[in-house]
Amino acid sequence: MVAEKVRMLEQENVSLKAQIAELQNICGINVSSPKNCEYCKNFIQHYIKVETRYSPIYTGHCVAGNRTKTKKMDETCKAFVKREYGKNYI
Repeated sequence: MVAEKVRMLEQENVSLKAQIAELQNICGINVSSPKNCEYCKNFIQHYIKVETRYSPIYTGHCVAGNRTKTKKMDETCKAFVKREYGKNYI
């Protein structure tokens, strides 16, 4: 009886380790920021004009060839490319 439970736990452990490895491949091992669209180089933020200024509406679109009209900032896709911020953007 105990041996059966140990065997089941060992199988579960192997399965969980495989899932962790798969998630690390998808997300990267050292992720400094989430892979949300707002951090993606391919995401174009949409704005709305309110009187004399523009305000973000927290949706946008992907320019990586994905044919979605609107994406929320907290979504992600396989075309994620981390946005680099540098001196050229100041």
